[in-house]
Order: sequence, then C-alpha cells, then structure tokens
Amino acid sequence: MYSYQDIGSIKASLEWIVHQASPATHLPARQDQRVINSLLELIQTYDLLLALILQHGVSVIDGDMARGLAETETYIAKVKRNAGSM
Repeated sequence: MYSYQDIGSIKASLEWIVHQASPATHLPARQDQRVINSLLELIQTYDLLLALILQHGVSVIDGDMARGLAETETYIAKVKRNAGSM
C-alpha cells in the first residue's frame, strides 16, 4: 500500500523530470512540449490525490490507482536510468 510520503516522492520525481526536460536554453519540440504538459497534468492529479489522502486517509487508493502508481514509478525509474546513462 502506498503512503502519503510515497506519493509525495512520486510527485517530486515527476517534477524533477519536468525540470530536466525544460531547460531554459532551448524551446522544446512540439512533441516534447506535449509530454511536458501531460506530466504537469499528472502532477496536478497527484496534488489532488495528496489532498484527498490528508482528508480521508490512504483508503482512497484502490487497486486501479495502486496499479497506476506502480506504472508511474516504473516510468520514473526508466527516465532516471536513461538520464544517468547520458
């Protein structure tokens, strides 16, 4: 089961990815900008989830949501692994 801190860590990792993908030295390509916008929307969703957890507890996380969180963690791990190999 995921805790408030776990979800906060996932959100922070997504913010790190957006920060890494948005260097001030160049404008991102159209596709890159779409991905960045999608990640920003996902970050907003995590903000809402964190607020719900504060209000109602971790019981708001059902099985589908837990699978989505696991998928997000897998994505983050791939991005960080690729960033480390550059």
